[in-house]
Amino acid sequence: MKSLKGYFYILGATTFWGIAATIAKFLFNQQVETLILVQMRITFSFLMLGIFFYLFKRELLSVELKDLYKFALLGILGIAGSNFTYYFTIATTNVATSILLQYLAPILVLLYAALSREEKVTKIKVIAGSVSLVGCYLAVAGKDFSIITINHLGLMTGLASALCWSFTNGWLKRLLKKYNVWTCLVYAFLFASIFWSIVNPPWEIIAAKYSTETWTVFFGFAVISILIPHSLYFSGMRYLTASRGNITATFEPIVAIVSAFFIVQEVLTPIQIFGAVLVINAIAILQIRQGQD
Repeated sequence: MKSLKGYFYILGATTFWGIAATIAKFLFNQQVETLILVQMRITFSFLMLGIFFYLFKRELLSVELKDLYKFALLGILGIAGSNFTYYFTIATTNVATSILLQYLAPILVLLYAALSREEKVTKIKVIAGSVSLVGCYLAVAGKDFSIITINHLGLMTGLASALCWSFTNGWLKRLLKKYNVWTCLVYAFLFASIFWSIVNPPWEIIAAKYSTETWTVFFGFAVISILIPHSLYFSGMRYLTASRGNITATFEPIVAIVSAFFIVQEVLTPIQIFGAVLVINAIAILQIRQGQD
């Protein structure tokens, strides 16, 4: 029963993430800048979580000073890094390409495990990795089997988002051995917010004179894209193994592709759809195998 609850939590999280990706693309089409959207979603999320835990569960905010740099790495390299590169890729390419490139993360983790010899690399894993790479190529290349027409900077940031997300999951596992998931989330958001306030100072934001309607959009997007889904995802991971959680999370590309079709009229070719199916299945096979090893 608990595992079923975990599946529902993570399915809910991936649904919000998938829809949020499409909403972000819509906002970018309305000339909203990537940096301000990423910064506001993190900052608003930190403020809401931080205030709540300070008032009602202050004990969860207690951490050792020697561990602060670990939360800083999680927040800056992990969350801030993956967020910006992911949404920048959406802005410069499309929703499907962004999500599929980020879903190379498990393959990158496998590659690292092979090089560091931390994990046994089996034939099944090599096959799954190869299928995923082929699928990503088909999804990105499109009908003419060429990546020349894809924005090269967007392609690079998409790969960077996969690297950052791989780091996020690996580093979070280390922190969870000592701290509660909510503690990790609050401090990661804190350091990500501090980082963005240095990159884009508050007085620059004030000088932009955003309307009340725009601020409402920023707040709503923070709730939909990060506060609710992250809360659901980390809650679900309490009931599932990492491999089963990742298998369930492959539902996100499907939600994103479908919502992108209805909201921003992004139409995929049959070849791209086939590529997406290959990626989703390859990652599922890989994670199932990891769960058995």
